[in-house]
Amino acid sequence: MQEPEEKKIALELLETEQAYVNRLHLLDQIFYTELMKEAKTGKTVPEEVVKMIFSNISSIYQFHAEFFLPELRKRMEDWNCNPRIGDVIQKLAPFLKMYGEYVKNFDKAVELITAWSEKSPPFQELIADIQKRKVCANLTLQHHMLEPVQRIPRYELLLKDYVRKLPPESPDRGDAEKALEMIFMVAKHSNAAIAEMERLQNLWVVYQRLGLEDDIVDPSNELIKEGPIQK
Repeated sequence: MQEPEEKKIALELLETEQAYVNRLHLLDQIFYTELMKEAKTGKTVPEEVVKMIFSNISSIYQFHAEFFLPELRKRMEDWNCNPRIGDVIQKLAPFLKMYGEYVKNFDKAVELITAWSEKSPPFQELIADIQKRKVCANLTLQHHMLEPVQRIPRYELLLKDYVRKLPPESPDRGDAEKALEMIFMVAKHSNAAIAEMERLQNLWVVYQRLGLEDDIVDPSNELIKEGPIQK
């Protein structure tokens, strides 16, 4: 017998989650851990810079490796008795808001990697050394760091597909639709974090150009228009 379409999508979610946890392990347990170890020697780059580059990747890795992946795996093992994943995703979706911080920091992180690779040859060499390893699959650190940015939209696409393929009478329909709504809100939260970061950066540039002091920058101010105006 052919597997039902919704089960195929649920299995794809599990398989991509396993691959994603492997990528997070690479970022947190290899890149971050080894760069931080070198930073502590004081020979490559300040510890604070390494922390800024990787943001909250450790929390993201821990959440997926210890909660999300095991819950999905357990549910797929019990699929024949309990064919549903909506309730699991609903339960865990609120934790995905932690991605807002990582996504907001991403552009700055890439800038720091570029800047410190030029400033510190040992920093550049260590990254190059890790990138040569088989686990990196000939991809750069920046490429691997992009994966968490793309993960929430990936969940959204898979869940949309899952809900579309569910039979009308499926016991998972209500939970899956609610889970999709929650994932949509998480994606919106990440986009809002990016927009807020860009707004504050633009505001800061204006203050600097006006020669104003740091302590009078008010984050509640808005940049309304830039360019010539007529009165």
